Amino acid sequence: MNAEQFWKLIESSRNGFDPDRIDGNMERQREELRRLLLQLPPEEILDFRNQFLERMAAAFHWDLWGAAYLIAGGCSDDGFADFRSWLISMGRRVFESALSDAESLIEVADAPGVEDVFFEEFQYVPAQVYEELTGREPPEYARPSPMEPAGERWNEDEENLARRFPRLWARYRRE
Repeated sequence: MNAEQFWKLIESSRNGFDPDRIDGNMERQREELRRLLLQLPPEEILDFRNQFLERMAAAFHWDLWGAAYLIAGGCSDDGFADFRSWLISMGRRVFESALSDAESLIEVADAPGVEDVFFEEFQYVPAQVYEELTGREPPEYARPSPMEPAGERWNEDEENLARRFPRLWARYRRE
């Protein structure tokens, strides 16, 4: 499975996204991804999982963690994994825009129909489907995850956050 096929499945999982719903879009997307993956052979499910994990690693960046911290009013390391899962679930355009400019998420995080910026369950779908089809847990992914985020570390100092993320700071700062 190549990147185009991966992103096509992500986009297909978003079919039916209803901006008028205040909840239920995430659950519907998770179920749709499950349905789509169940149609694939186990090897392709592993390929999808590997593509997903590569994007999780690509998004392991201090700028995105800072954006998550501001948008959500805090973000632990586990929360940052769930944020990156949500970021991938939003599709290629949103993902790639955020990688090049974390502040682009200001246009996405509060959009109609977006319930939350943490989507823990989405990242587990490929492994669950693989196990359902094969009766086995998926093999370990060959490439280890980075130990530290890429880029320049930020800190919780208000001046640092305001300087690094001016647009996000203006919208989400906590008084």
